Amino acid sequence: MTSRWPILVLVTLTHGLGALTALAVAPLAPFLLESLVLSRVQVGLFLPAVYLGGVLMALPAGWLTDRLGVRLALGLGQLLVGAMITLAALSPNLVWLLTLLVLGGFGFSALNPATGKAVVEWFPPRERGMAMGVKQTGLTLGGLAAALALPPIALAWSWRHALAAAGTLSLISAALVSIFYRPGPTGSPTRVGDQPRLAELGTFLRRPPVLVVFGCGLALSITQSSLLAYLVLYTKETFAVSAVTAAQFLALAQVGGTVSRVVWGVASDRSFGGRRRPGVVASAAIGAVAYATLALGTRLPVWLMIPLALVAGAGAFGWVGLYFALVAEIGGPRYAGLLTGAATACSWSGTLIGPPIFGVMLEATGDYTLSWLILTAIAVAVAVTLPRLSPLVQRG
Repeated sequence: MTSRWPILVLVTLTHGLGALTALAVAPLAPFLLESLVLSRVQVGLFLPAVYLGGVLMALPAGWLTDRLGVRLALGLGQLLVGAMITLAALSPNLVWLLTLLVLGGFGFSALNPATGKAVVEWFPPRERGMAMGVKQTGLTLGGLAAALALPPIALAWSWRHALAAAGTLSLISAALVSIFYRPGPTGSPTRVGDQPRLAELGTFLRRPPVLVVFGCGLALSITQSSLLAYLVLYTKETFAVSAVTAAQFLALAQVGGTVSRVVWGVASDRSFGGRRRPGVVASAAIGAVAYATLALGTRLPVWLMIPLALVAGAGAFGWVGLYFALVAEIGGPRYAGLLTGAATACSWSGTLIGPPIFGVMLEATGDYTLSWLILTAIAVAVAVTLPRLSPLVQRG
């Protein structure tokens, strides 16, 4: 396999299977609640456990990607997440399950830096935004596939069978990466003396614009994860629809996010001269409008939620591919994995704090208005701040 397009298919598939495996507990939550006799608060610990492992390991995973190369780092990451989620299917209680989810998150942390470095290795700057957008759709498509495929398996057999099936897919993915991935034109093996050292991250962290970029990733992840966590509940409670119907609005948001990642990637390459920030800023602005509209609550007609969910998803998810393309390009081929790992740790931290903040505001006020307006303010802050930075990437 020597063409960049099959490589893009491979890394997108790998990203999708990794996301399906790591996030498998979300659609299986009702089955886990009943089987393990859990409270709803305990069920809410599943995804934070995965992302906690991801945050703790993201920076080392990025460093290892630069030292070991994409094939080995991505293959080992998929092997680890697949093995841990498969073992999680045997969990006798919540403690074991959460522990294995955290360990699975360690493997999950390799996905962003390794697939991002693969794109940098294989695609020239004029195509990189599109490629990064396409491979980032793996995350939303993997989550969507998990929601559609795993509950029927759990219903027919058990949640343990469903979780084991999800883990097996990542093990298969690890084998595919090991067999078919090859370094790209800019990814030839480096000599030991040329390999990046973890301490060299400080060179980037002493640059205030890079810190601002990381902060914007954290902020946008707060808005993204809050929408994911509460859109279904908001729709159900605000418009008195069934849980199944409310979940369909989340599916629409994921569709909007998937499409927008590709659209902004292509626009970045063809209309913005390879610049990534305009698409990130536009996504933040679109998200701000959507969150402000959601704050209207019952004053909205229910039919408006159909286009609004699509728009909210586009704003909440559309920035991710361009953001990681920007970070990888700041690091260049030598530091792409290291810097992407640092950016992943920072942005995934937003996933840990976003939904709790949203929930605290919801409990304190009794309705969703203030929570949505806080997300609006966060998105506006990003849209205003990010364009003010001096150029971060030198383009020939």
